[in-house]
Amino acid sequence: METHRFKVDQFFATPMAEVRMAKPEKLMRTLAKLFLEKEKQGAEFKATYKRDTQHGDLFESRFDLFYWEDAPVKELFEFCHAATTELVNQLSSYTQVEFDKLKFFYHSWFHVTRNGGFQGLHFHQNASWSGIFCVDPGDRLPEAPYSGRVRFHDPRHTAYYYTDAGNKKLLPPANMGTVDIHHEAGKLLIFPSYVMHEIYPYVGERPRIVVAFNCWVKEKETG
Repeated sequence: METHRFKVDQFFATPMAEVRMAKPEKLMRTLAKLFLEKEKQGAEFKATYKRDTQHGDLFESRFDLFYWEDAPVKELFEFCHAATTELVNQLSSYTQVEFDKLKFFYHSWFHVTRNGGFQGLHFHQNASWSGIFCVDPGDRLPEAPYSGRVRFHDPRHTAYYYTDAGNKKLLPPANMGTVDIHHEAGKLLIFPSYVMHEIYPYVGERPRIVVAFNCWVKEKETG
């Protein structure tokens, strides 16, 4: 029987990175305490407007978090920045000289979500990469398995308009539909900002605390 050449390429992939902080416990406690203290101060640290995708008991801070002078915030920024730059470097065709000319900019904020709070479907405009870092996932109750879960939606919006036995069980990275991820303390998710995602209603007594950021990248000016 004649052997045919068979090659499978993967184009238009959606890269999503998961980065775990080593021994995060002490920093997570410090950040949680700091953010809850800032939340109590209300308008001083709260975002100036509430997004229409946010519902229930959800506090969103101003977007300047990574520029705070607090030592634990600086440590968190260094971790998130290192992970983001490594991801861009790994996925790009830049030479090292070209990569060293890039400058990374951030908007960053924290969320405190309490029982019943959630965020509807959305994406992050005007950025190339976005991240969600978990400080405290809150309670994980057996009767609420979807509580606080992040659901990412396939950005190829026509990909799953038709499914049958030929494509409904495709393995990653060829899979279609949605991907659900539970937050864990000290875990960072980085994803392309164009990916639509939503947060399921949180159920629990302990606050759910996460940090989010958007990143855009430019070449440094020379001369």
